[in-house]
Amino acid sequence: MQSSITTAACVARPRSRWRSDRAAGLNGAATFPQIVSIAGVNIFVTGANTRPLAIGDSNTPLSSVLPLTMTGSASEISSRRAAFDQIRALDLGAQLVKASADIRSSSIQTGMALASVSPTIATTFPNTSLGRQLLQIARLISLRDTLSVKRQIFFASLGGFDTHSNQRGNGQDSLLLQVSQAMKSFFDATVELGVSNNVTSFTLSDFGRTFQPAGSGAGVGSDHGWGSHHLIMGGAVRGGDFYGRYPTLALGGPDDTDTRGRWIPSTAVEQYAATLSTWYGLSSSDLPAVFPLLNRFSPGNMGFMLG
Repeated sequence: MQSSITTAACVARPRSRWRSDRAAGLNGAATFPQIVSIAGVNIFVTGANTRPLAIGDSNTPLSSVLPLTMTGSASEISSRRAAFDQIRALDLGAQLVKASADIRSSSIQTGMALASVSPTIATTFPNTSLGRQLLQIARLISLRDTLSVKRQIFFASLGGFDTHSNQRGNGQDSLLLQVSQAMKSFFDATVELGVSNNVTSFTLSDFGRTFQPAGSGAGVGSDHGWGSHHLIMGGAVRGGDFYGRYPTLALGGPDDTDTRGRWIPSTAVEQYAATLSTWYGLSSSDLPAVFPLLNRFSPGNMGFMLG
């Protein structure tokens, strides 16, 4: 299994698939998708009724996203487009047909919204996988007024962290450097755009690292673990601090589930996500539906966000 660090950006003021559905109304009548993934379609950004827009990184011009191309003369194109629109309106009483038609309609609207845009970001981004993904996100944020969106969630991902042997020699240093440089450039871009207080970036991953290395010898790496640390960045973050309880770094100690330093988490992902979601605009009445296990943990809001 390949490990990864995922960087998501909440724009405006999320671990349940219902988050995007419950927050869908925050953008009013805007037709542009609330959620955009630069790392393919995935469960994190997929709701029961909402789907992300999945696009390429900054090597993909936004104007070329989802183009509707038809061949022939002008009159033939017009006729074919009319026929295409009529076909999309047929048999909408059938659930699967309507779902297909809705996806096509959303794609057409999104393609039209991006067809004539060419946003420019002055901030320099590193030409790395994560750097290109975050640059594309910055470009989309710059179009927020053009697209009439008030709340957005963006998803980016970087893999390669599952190094069981020779950890530093197998790329951990360069991967963490890539995360650091890309996130720094992204924050600088939000300052450039005047939205640093309205954009919060955070990392997440499905596992951490054990305190005792795997294998044997001086060059061994690390193994799968439970508890882990993550980064939260933005102008609305109460920064410069650790949130949650730092583990006792002792093999077989009070925070070790065995004898290898497989840390028992002191903070639930529900607390982490609920704090971000509340800042994002999710109402308190929706929290139990989005995070059904939140009532098992205290505090429900960790307090790392301003406002």
